Amino acid sequence: MDADLEKFRINLGKRIAQIRLERKLDQTELAAILDGKDKQAINRYEKQGANPTAYILVNLAKALEVSVDELLDFSKLANK
Repeated sequence: MDADLEKFRINLGKRIAQIRLERKLDQTELAAILDGKDKQAINRYEKQGANPTAYILVNLAKALEVSVDELLDFSKLANK
């Protein structure tokens, strides 16, 4: 896998987790907001670097009450 893609996936997972925790949501609660997703799907994004589709990315941003730009702003990661 391309190193840049791997880094992107890891950073995206960290960013999803960071914002989710700021919103005081657990993975099950976030999954419930995203129709048709389960805790394992959120875990795959956060821990395993699963690559969400653009549609899911938009819905993740909505569920976390941030813009897609904010979700992808890796400069705000606590531990880069």
